[in-house]
Amino acid sequence: MRELELLRREKEERERELEEENTELKSEVAKLRAEMEAILKELQDIMDTKLGLELEIAAYRKLLEGEENRCVLWEFFKNLLATTLFKCQ
Repeated sequence: MRELELLRREKEERERELEEENTELKSEVAKLRAEMEAILKELQDIMDTKLGLELEIAAYRKLLEGEENRCVLWEFFKNLLATTLFKCQ
């Protein structure tokens, strides 16, 4: 009888220990989940910023290409005008 009572107490103590460990693990999981969510939000913010910068770079690239084309056309026009004027003289 005494041995049975001792085993019962050991079992109850072990159950308390396991329950405590389970609670600690759940707390750790919640903490890690919150940390992961914060990291994912930061990553999303970075990706949004990256996309915005890529769009801005593309817009400036278009402007630069347009300016380069304008300069090429201007040089062509000047050369054509100079050649035409030279032939007229």
